[in-house]
Amino acid sequence: MPSFRPLVLAVAVAGLLAAAGLLAACAASPAGQPAGPAPTTQAGPAPTGARVAADAVRLRLAGFAGGPGFTLPDDLGGRPLVLNVWASWCGPCRTEMPAFQQVYLKAKDRVGFLGLDYLDVEAAARRFVAKTGVTYPLAADPKGQAGARLGVASLPATLFIGADGTVRGRHPGAMTATQLRAAIRRYLEVSIP
Repeated sequence: MPSFRPLVLAVAVAGLLAAAGLLAACAASPAGQPAGPAPTTQAGPAPTGARVAADAVRLRLAGFAGGPGFTLPDDLGGRPLVLNVWASWCGPCRTEMPAFQQVYLKAKDRVGFLGLDYLDVEAAARRFVAKTGVTYPLAADPKGQAGARLGVASLPATLFIGADGTVRGRHPGAMTATQLRAAIRRYLEVSIP
């Protein structure tokens, strides 16, 4: 009598591969959008009357080192946002932080900046911020949950978020001041000298 075990095993493996492919396809997100479910923060009207898009990023971020938190899209204030994800243990983050500070000082009246400290130790992050002299607002993501919702796969990572709360662009890796100004112009349509 022929054995059906190899056939049953082959069918089971094929079924598992098909299920895995289906799950991967469902988890994938449209280009430029963060993967995974949207965070559940309720969206209220932006303070300056800017319209919040239905597909806006909705996320509540903890304050850095006891500072104030930040809620997307509620705290955008009608302005677009440069959201830079960094960590004290990230070498390229150390390289780009002065460039972000330089552009922030010229852009802060037209574009919001927020640094998100990702999977870091608070004491090391505090020392790092003090050493770099960064003065733009910071938030903390010690468990990496916000970064995961934003689709962060490596550091540094920068997201460009419109005044309506939608992700307009992403840049993985370190940026110079020139690259950052060009990305702000491209994704947020704001020119910075």
